[in-house]
Amino acid sequence: MNRFTLGKITKFFFHWHYDIRVTGEELLRDEAVHLVLPNHTAYIDPLLLFSEEWWLPICPLTDELFMRHWFYGYILRKADAIEVPDLMKVESGKSKVDSLKDKANAAGQLSRIVLDSLAAGKQICFYPSGHVKTVDKEVIGNRRLAYEVCRELPAGVKVILCRMRGLESSRFSKLKPKKRMWRRTVTMHFEDMTETVQTWAKTLDRRAFNEKLEQWYNAGTLFVA
Repeated sequence: MNRFTLGKITKFFFHWHYDIRVTGEELLRDEAVHLVLPNHTAYIDPLLLFSEEWWLPICPLTDELFMRHWFYGYILRKADAIEVPDLMKVESGKSKVDSLKDKANAAGQLSRIVLDSLAAGKQICFYPSGHVKTVDKEVIGNRRLAYEVCRELPAGVKVILCRMRGLESSRFSKLKPKKRMWRRTVTMHFEDMTETVQTWAKTLDRRAFNEKLEQWYNAGTLFVA
């Protein structure tokens, strides 16, 4: 089964439970190379994004833990996912300083992988926060990947931000309380922010850049006509 067939099948089944409303999807239908940066509200976010945009060969960055899961790993491999090591792991026998150096080196290598993939014409998607949110707002903190990639963005690549809503109280979220719903409305809003994020990355430090992204992700409830 190829990724396009799998995408159509997962979309069919997801629509039994989710009323998914997408705006700005036309931004992904041009001939450009896209870097898609969504907020991360729940564990199921990547699968919903994959199922809705099945026609676009997006290569997601994903944690090694999910790549080893029998179900998620199967779908992610079909999506040509790029496996990311868990930077929160601290190797035994190493000092804290050495561990931090290892994490910094790994993060730098990851930035290079993303930039090289974009330059080669691959459509890339990753979450700037690097984790599912545990509070009611998206928090990116001092993460470096989005900042470094946007600073060195290859010519012709478009940066599309994606704001998702509706999964915060689902069983796939880390937030409480949970709210059981047979039919849950989920919104996805895509927006071309290429020039804006490049300006942020070149004029602001990493923390300030991430704060700008947080403000965009945490903006008021998306209105869907």
